[in-house]
Amino acid sequence: MSERFWPLFFLLVTFFLAVGLMSFHRSLRSRLSVRIAAVILLAGPIALVAFMGLSLFLSESFHSPVPWWSKIAQVLVIIVGGPLILGLLAARYVTKPLRRFNRAIASLKQNDYKVELQPTGIRELDVVFMEFNDLINRLRKEEELRKDLISDTSHELNTPLAAMSSQLTAMQEGVLPITAARVKTLARQTERLTELVAQLNEYTKARSVVSLTKEKVHLAEVCEALWESYAVQLPDKNMKLDIKISPQFLLSADQQALDRILGNLLQNALRYSDGDCVTITASSTHLVLSDNGRGVPTDSLPYLFERFYRVDTSRSRDTGGLGLGLAIVRELVHRQGWQIRAEDNEPGLKIVITLAG
Repeated sequence: MSERFWPLFFLLVTFFLAVGLMSFHRSLRSRLSVRIAAVILLAGPIALVAFMGLSLFLSESFHSPVPWWSKIAQVLVIIVGGPLILGLLAARYVTKPLRRFNRAIASLKQNDYKVELQPTGIRELDVVFMEFNDLINRLRKEEELRKDLISDTSHELNTPLAAMSSQLTAMQEGVLPITAARVKTLARQTERLTELVAQLNEYTKARSVVSLTKEKVHLAEVCEALWESYAVQLPDKNMKLDIKISPQFLLSADQQALDRILGNLLQNALRYSDGDCVTITASSTHLVLSDNGRGVPTDSLPYLFERFYRVDTSRSRDTGGLGLGLAIVRELVHRQGWQIRAEDNEPGLKIVITLAG
């Protein structure tokens, strides 16, 4: 085999290897490592072509003598040109997406939460971009909730304060007489303010708890105590509590937090479900509280435990208030190491707490 054939053979082999590498399944072709490997394989033929071209330019054939300085130039082409071409081609896969990433971070620093990174087709970078987009979406949601907190809290606090202020001013100026009914109204508004502040404090406390004290508790006994706590409210709402839990069932939990979780869920069902029965069941992996009421719209289920989220967007205190009750439940559930979700019970609403797995 002639000496001329070997460079051409090497050129063809490496070229087809690089093309074959890039022709694999898309999931493999999308990897940055595969693309760089293909660039490395192609860099050799490119450098070889440059070497052969320069050699032919300096001499009419491969059999002609080549001066020493020409050999040095050819070696420099291979040593410097090959890595330079390789570096430029490989950098193209990284620098362009990174510039987009840097621009997105700069926008984020300016509190611009609308920026979103589009996929590049390179798996490693797309994974980072997806995480960044998820972070942006979370920050955008947090910003919306922060604004809702300001507006909702202002409204909820302003309504009783305005009513109290106007009545107190009128009584102070003698426009309205001081009567037992007006004093009762002022007392009711004061209780409303106290409840709102207590709810905000409870949510803050639920988020700030570092650790809980877990112990083995008989879940059936906890639910029976819950029933006794709501023995008055349940009949008033024509609702019953059906506990389908074995007396021997043990659950590792912080009992105080568990009481609050179940209490908030039952109170939510009493206030909004319009059903006549709440059922509590449990297994080794799930704790379920369900009702047979009107339920909630399907598109509201993923957001039911968000802070300040209300299914009824009305600002009426009777149809949602601040919407912190279920948010408190979620914080306490997560502190226990559990997960919580809402499902359609057809009819009604089902709250599923995942205890394990």
